Amino acid sequence: MTSEPATSAEERAQAAEDSLSEIRAKVADGTPLVGSIATSFQRAVVAADPFATEETLLTLTAVRGAHLYETLVSWAPFVAGERVLDVGCGAGGAAFAAADVVGPTGFVAGVDVVPEAVRAAEGRIPAGAPILFRVGRAESLTTFEDKSFDGVIASLLLDWIDDLRRPLEEVARLLRPGGRFVASVMAFDRLRAADAEFMGQVLAVIGRNAPGALAGRASRASIPDEPDDAQAFKDAGFLTPEELDVTLGAVMERPEDAWPLFSRSLLGAILDENGQKDLWQTLADLMPHTLYIPVRFLRTRRPG
Repeated sequence: MTSEPATSAEERAQAAEDSLSEIRAKVADGTPLVGSIATSFQRAVVAADPFATEETLLTLTAVRGAHLYETLVSWAPFVAGERVLDVGCGAGGAAFAAADVVGPTGFVAGVDVVPEAVRAAEGRIPAGAPILFRVGRAESLTTFEDKSFDGVIASLLLDWIDDLRRPLEEVARLLRPGGRFVASVMAFDRLRAADAEFMGQVLAVIGRNAPGALAGRASRASIPDEPDDAQAFKDAGFLTPEELDVTLGAVMERPEDAWPLFSRSLLGAILDENGQKDLWQTLADLMPHTLYIPVRFLRTRRPG
């Protein structure tokens, strides 16, 4: 369990919002959102709103039956009694999906770098369930012993990491021979033309109000197509990942339909009050629209 600091939940939330306000001001002045400032921003967004992903992406229509967490777990596939680690667990959605599969004879651990997310996940553990959440970094999972898991999952985490080499080495270390690693990533380079135009208008809002946010690896191909990412899987000892591309459909008739999806995302979180007003008006002008969000599931294993 995490140790509770002296500060209250309200104070922690205010601290996260203060951090976001400071970063927004810098990025609005053109400071590039890269390196440590990007890491601080991502962590502050999750700390301020740990349930954002579950309460937005999980509500979308699943094309061809895809599900953000259940597909991730079923594609492993896991069975009763196995041990699973969820890296970048957030509020625990994927970890709980895994726990449903491995059952009471199995074990699921979740690790996230944001203490507020870990607290949110801990608060949802059913009494007596073999689930454990801890604060930790994907690059240093030293809490766990070598070859101690049958499977590792990572839901929408890898996109946040510039250099995958060390996290993948840690995952490989923790997997028993033959153990599986399954991850989901965004695949925005697969946007259909109409959606690319739609997202271009949203990014124009970012450019007008937070120009520094458009810095960084904007041209990075979807994982694992980027050569450095593909090499990282190979260097960690993994087999070439299998890929399953799916789409999540967001049917948006009014700006009120689109607002939760965008305002609770990283794109919305980087905008100050004026930027949020600009985003609202842009979304209103683009309605109605059905946005198909491309998600890629990756599956590989440690040989043995």
